[in-house]
Amino acid sequence: MQKTCNRESFVLSSGEEMSSVLRKNRVSVIKEPIMITDLPERSFKKRVPYEGRHAHALKSLVKGRPKERYYSFLNPSKEQVSSYSAVVRDDRSDVLRISLAHMAIYECYLFALGLPTNFPTEQIIVYGYERAKYIPCKICPDGEKNLYDYELTVHVNTEREEYRQRMLNDLNEHFQLDVRVEKLSIVKDSRQIMTKRGESVELIWQEQPTMIMKTKRGRVAAVTARLAASS
Repeated sequence: MQKTCNRESFVLSSGEEMSSVLRKNRVSVIKEPIMITDLPERSFKKRVPYEGRHAHALKSLVKGRPKERYYSFLNPSKEQVSSYSAVVRDDRSDVLRISLAHMAIYECYLFALGLPTNFPTEQIIVYGYERAKYIPCKICPDGEKNLYDYELTVHVNTEREEYRQRMLNDLNEHFQLDVRVEKLSIVKDSRQIMTKRGESVELIWQEQPTMIMKTKRGRVAAVTARLAASS
């Protein structure tokens, strides 16, 4: 083996193997111990199945479903369950299913109009019929609740505004109502002010969204009889 330069580079002579060179230039390797850290134990809550929380509400809706892919139905709710709403997208069958279970009439309209579930009932005006029919008393044990199950299926690509309008049309047709949301000016507060004529009161006005429910004349009696017969 001959050195070709001053650096640690070598040219192997004939018959000399590379392994002999590697043995001469061994580098010691220090093996460090592997550290193992135990992870702290955690307690996880058992996951409650989504359908289990609303099993009774779902069963009442399934009973009324027709065989067609796209449909809508509204029936009086006979199940004593909590109210339930859901929008389920099924890409395999190209179906978007909107379900409302055990809801009062005004609650169905809140969903269709895109209003929050905690919308104040004081901001709902009912014309032409008994208010308790549409907004039942929740704390009255003997009061009639008038609760309903509603379900609508549309194509999976249907926009939210479109299926909400479809829901609004179905509800108006079924209950013979004309329901809309308007901004009305109300007196929010008042304050004492001084004028040239003396002390006076200034009213402070504020606009607030108000849901107006108005019955269609001449059709309310027929609808009432039809609902009584179906229940």
